[in-house]
Amino acid sequence: MNPFVLLGALGLCGLVLAQPAAAAAGFAEGLRLCAGSVLPALFPFFVVCELAACSPAARRVASRLGAPLRLLGLKSDAAPMILLLSLLGGYAVCAATVHRLRGQLSDREAALLTLLGCCAGPGFTVGCVGGLLLGSVRLGLLLYGVQLAANLLCAAAAVPFLPPPGNAVAAVQNFLSPVSLPQAIGRGVDSCLSVCGCVVFFRMAGAVLHWGAVGSALLEVSAGCAAFAALGGRAALFGCCFCISVLGLSVWAQLALLLDGCVSLGPLLISRALHCTVYPALVWLCLRVSPGTASVFSSLQGRVIPTVRLAPDAAVITAAFLCAALYNSGKKFYNK
Repeated sequence: MNPFVLLGALGLCGLVLAQPAAAAAGFAEGLRLCAGSVLPALFPFFVVCELAACSPAARRVASRLGAPLRLLGLKSDAAPMILLLSLLGGYAVCAATVHRLRGQLSDREAALLTLLGCCAGPGFTVGCVGGLLLGSVRLGLLLYGVQLAANLLCAAAAVPFLPPPGNAVAAVQNFLSPVSLPQAIGRGVDSCLSVCGCVVFFRMAGAVLHWGAVGSALLEVSAGCAAFAALGGRAALFGCCFCISVLGLSVWAQLALLLDGCVSLGPLLISRALHCTVYPALVWLCLRVSPGTASVFSSLQGRVIPTVRLAPDAAVITAAFLCAALYNSGKKFYNK
């Protein structure tokens, strides 16, 4: 293990022991975030992506995007479906699907899909950031659309750092074996547990470190967005842009875990560094030419409304996830 990582881990353990109340509060907050936001947003997408990744019908639908994607250098038959699922499901679905279909992509295509598809999904950007934190679903839609444009521009700038061009893998004759719904649910549970573990850990770390809004953004994207939203005014909007661009250590840990070394994160790091400048600039430009949008965030109050109970849809999805997790764990235990 890297000595600096070891020292950081030991220091964090010391802070947890010195501040047990703060650590417990951060742990509980991480669990609430997973139950109220992460699981409802990601678990259904993980299951659907597992089913679609092995479905010839889903690939035929996604193949309609093949022509424009070939202009970007994505020639494999699996690339359109991976990108479509990534844009709908966000960074976690992107990493999980690229890893799942890695054998049907060239090295350059896998890296490029990671650059284009690693984004905050519409559930988080539109619903959580726009609707809940900034008080405008319209503004959330703007943030989501501009984010995808910024991904494209920054991916183009990072092209020189991608692996050299190689022969695209013909996926038409190399489909993965179809999976059943229980198998897809089991794999979705495993992926969600990895994501939730990262979220809870970095939430607890942020609680004991007592960092401000910028520090929270560097640790975990949702915590950073909530901290900036509490500031109100333009700081709320452009602070959330910063959080979405940086992604935070939690997301980077999830990407490394889900990709499992099949794609280098170096080009993505360069792309996201550019994203921190390009994304806020594009948002500012769009607000200048969109009358009436600026008033949404200029009147924000410095407060965050806490959620005291789960919404019905979040409760149903969380219950389904817990049942699937218990079934999956029991099956693995008794099989041994």
